[in-house]
Amino acid sequence: MNLKMKNQTEREAALGFSPQKELEFSALLPYADDIDVESNAVFAEIKSNLGRAVQLRDIKIGCRHWVVQLERYISIYGYKFSKADHVLLVKLVFDLLTMPLKEYALVDKFAVVLATLLKKRSLLSRDDLILPWRPLYQLVEDCSKDVGGCRVFTVNFESRIKSAVRACTPYFHEDATQEILDEFKPWLCPFDMMVIGGLQCLELFLPTSLPPELHHKGFKLWLDEFLQLWRSFYSMPSWEGSLVNLFSRLAHENVGYIDWKPHVPMIFTRLLRSFNLPVGTKQIIHNNQQNTYDIQNVSAWIISIMGGESNVVQEHITKLFKALHSFFHPSNAGRWSLRLGSFLQNLPKSLVKRIRRERYKESKWLTPIPDSHKLTDAQVTEFVESLKPSLFVAIFSKMGSQDASMGLRNLATLRPEVVIPPFLEKMYPAMETLIEPHRLIACMVCIVHIARPMLTATQHFPEGPSHVLPLLNLALPGIDPNDFRKTLVTLQMISTFVTLIPIVDSSEAIHVLTDLTEHERELCSATAQFEDFVLAFLDRIFNLIESNSQETSLSVVERQLLEHTVLEVGIGSTVSAMLQQCSTPIYLSALKKIHCFITSSVFEVKVSGKLAANFCRSAIRIKPDVALKMFIPQLCSSIQVFFQDHPGAYEEEHLDNAFMWNLLILSQIMRCDGTQLLVYKSELLEVVQSCLKLKCVQAYEMAGQLLRFLLRALTQIYPLEFRSVEQDFDQPFTEYLPIRDWGTPGDIEDLNVQWHLPSQEEVSYAQELLDCLLVPELEFFHNISANNEVSKEDLLRRLNLVIEFISGAGSHLAPLDGEKVHLVDSQVPLIRFSCYARLNGKELTAKGKNVRESVHDAVGHLLRYLNTSREDDTKSLFHIIRIYELVLMHYGTVRAEFDNRWKSFHIVKTSLENQLVAKKKHLRALLIDRMQLQHELRTFNFCERHFTDRHCDITSSLLNLSVSRYREVRKKAQAGLHKVLRTYAFSYQICLNTLVENLVNPEVEEHVFK
Repeated sequence: MNLKMKNQTEREAALGFSPQKELEFSALLPYADDIDVESNAVFAEIKSNLGRAVQLRDIKIGCRHWVVQLERYISIYGYKFSKADHVLLVKLVFDLLTMPLKEYALVDKFAVVLATLLKKRSLLSRDDLILPWRPLYQLVEDCSKDVGGCRVFTVNFESRIKSAVRACTPYFHEDATQEILDEFKPWLCPFDMMVIGGLQCLELFLPTSLPPELHHKGFKLWLDEFLQLWRSFYSMPSWEGSLVNLFSRLAHENVGYIDWKPHVPMIFTRLLRSFNLPVGTKQIIHNNQQNTYDIQNVSAWIISIMGGESNVVQEHITKLFKALHSFFHPSNAGRWSLRLGSFLQNLPKSLVKRIRRERYKESKWLTPIPDSHKLTDAQVTEFVESLKPSLFVAIFSKMGSQDASMGLRNLATLRPEVVIPPFLEKMYPAMETLIEPHRLIACMVCIVHIARPMLTATQHFPEGPSHVLPLLNLALPGIDPNDFRKTLVTLQMISTFVTLIPIVDSSEAIHVLTDLTEHERELCSATAQFEDFVLAFLDRIFNLIESNSQETSLSVVERQLLEHTVLEVGIGSTVSAMLQQCSTPIYLSALKKIHCFITSSVFEVKVSGKLAANFCRSAIRIKPDVALKMFIPQLCSSIQVFFQDHPGAYEEEHLDNAFMWNLLILSQIMRCDGTQLLVYKSELLEVVQSCLKLKCVQAYEMAGQLLRFLLRALTQIYPLEFRSVEQDFDQPFTEYLPIRDWGTPGDIEDLNVQWHLPSQEEVSYAQELLDCLLVPELEFFHNISANNEVSKEDLLRRLNLVIEFISGAGSHLAPLDGEKVHLVDSQVPLIRFSCYARLNGKELTAKGKNVRESVHDAVGHLLRYLNTSREDDTKSLFHIIRIYELVLMHYGTVRAEFDNRWKSFHIVKTSLENQLVAKKKHLRALLIDRMQLQHELRTFNFCERHFTDRHCDITSSLLNLSVSRYREVRKKAQAGLHKVLRTYAFSYQICLNTLVENLVNPEVEEHVFK
């Protein structure tokens, strides 16, 4: 029994069924042992309530609610159900979708869930599932009708319906092709507008993935006739795109079963014309650009018809790129450039997908490619050679080098020995010259995409790793304070390389090991430069930080704000990636240099100070046990000495730069392993207590930030390292040689991730902070009245502390409790399932009470006071709105931060993955990052979203603030109210009566309508 079958057997024994495809990252979380029981209970609840809602005809409320819960279940657990349940769910949602409903919001949701259930085609075969096509056509027809010219559909409604239909197409009955042809062929008069709708329906509904034994009931019924129709019209009519898309899908799903050879010249002729290239000197436009082909589909079509004994397709590809070569040149930029760039990206991408399908991917039930038509190594090499000249010209396109770099990556994945050496010949001159920065930037963008093939393809290109250090050293001058774009691309290049390689001086290995190859000996000798490179890189970063100071012009500040934000992220991620990969001696050398720079400098805290603080934080979080003792005692001492020397500082509105600088650095270095911070808990508590009392707004906000980061470090679950390999870099070379792990992928079965899990001592320290800092503020809010007022500035300071505390400790605050409020009638319970997202069950309390409830009571009293006595205190109202949002919806992860990291993760993953092989061989650091994202995704679903009387009170308060007479208060309150309405189903019922009363009341004030 192989490992895969063994794992399947173990999972079946653990779950009681064989799961279709569960999310493998869930099994790697520190609380994974509890997830199986949780998921089984959740799925059983979804099945029972969804089935009951359908039986009782509770479609609009109960059924929709539990279909949404099914969608959430798949996003969190994957397809963690049996094949039998999978089939039943598909049939149920299909029937719901095709019911004669006029509620298009329901249709939209059912279409999304059906497409999700059928997304993984390999999970269900035609033997498992057959679906009728006519109900889907009736749905499309109903939805396409114009109801009195009024728009009644949700956003993206049409595309979601089409996605659901495309997902169902492989499961149509074998006789569906003939039925569809009988329905739509009468529409195919090319001189009638009906032909457009007919071909669109044929493109959408015709099944093209029937098995070979059923081809006589499939494409053989229509292919010759449709090809003849296509060849008969040379003017590129508007309906031609639908035919091309249909041919592309057919060719992709039936490689080797159709003889395309007679049509190859026509395919390439039409493709060339679709690029809309100029003819002669008159710049004649051949066709309307709206009728051009979809590049992705055409690329897939061309790649799918390659192979076999004949080489006619490759000959035409070679001729095509010779004809197009001059149009890729930067001086020939025009309206065609974007489409040509897209073609240059998609064609190699389609070939990589085909090679993966032929050689590495398990085909399951899908039509296999015959051996006679599988591409040979010689054919792949010829393809790469034919695209290479145009690709090297397109790198320097005025439209940007992104498309060319993606194409270059795919060609380098296929044939690194053909692509990488000539590219490096262009790269080195570009890096050595100072007068052509555009060439340097273009080459750096490309090297990022081919870095991994260059390091891992040692069998075909053994010299690849030897170029890393020369390239890194040559890249350092690219960190230029006067050229933002070049600096950013340089940081990206350095970050990519250092993520792939352990930064260890292995030069002594040549004297220890006797089995090294000549290339390995050269590489070991070259690694002696690593420490010098790291220190030189830090010098460049120091210079960059010193060159970035706060601008005085408001227009310049606004223009450069985004640049500074991006630069801050770039510096932080690059430093973190680099020092993460360093051996201990190199790390200590870098840390000493950073410590010297931080302690001997004082920057303003808005621009250069933020860059330096973020940079320092990235370095310290790698080895906090070593780094914190160099910083925290000195910073805390400096802050306390300042208070001793300046006893009146608490009443000053502006404090000196040295104090602010120390406080900023201290706040940022809290973002590390919380266990290591316990050593300094008394000093930190003293600093926080002192700084939170300051009158200076910038200072107490920074102190609040320090508190937030400290609480997060203590209470949250997160990985402690993101190295490319789990090995200890300080081992003897006889046990481990780091250069052999350059570019190595991570093994998801054996990641051995070190997690930070909140200990009892850490939670106790967080409770101590709560008792000392938050509880007194809540009591203060309770005591505010007309007879016991407080200044606006002091109130803002206290409210800011509440915001920062909930933001930091949200993962250990119990959800709001109270009496459940009945919102709508339903035949089934309307609850959201909860996800387990922490290990110990200990929660923080405010004198034994629920913290969120205590905050709600105190802030509610304060809001009533403000509405009565100080309605013009808008800044305090802003803070109260933010507190309400956190109390209701924050459980440890900020949604905006998560969304940004999710997008960044997928960008990096796409850039560094190996699309040629199965499982794509992701880097260990990326796998760990994905695990953390999975944990954060679960934190969003940690609390059951019961709607209680406290939720109702907060919603009503936000509604009242949404009709405030102050515009900015209205805007922020309405934004918060919308978040509540999106989070809690049917919570809009709370607002309906008030809204109706305001609308029908003729004497209502004007600001209430806004």
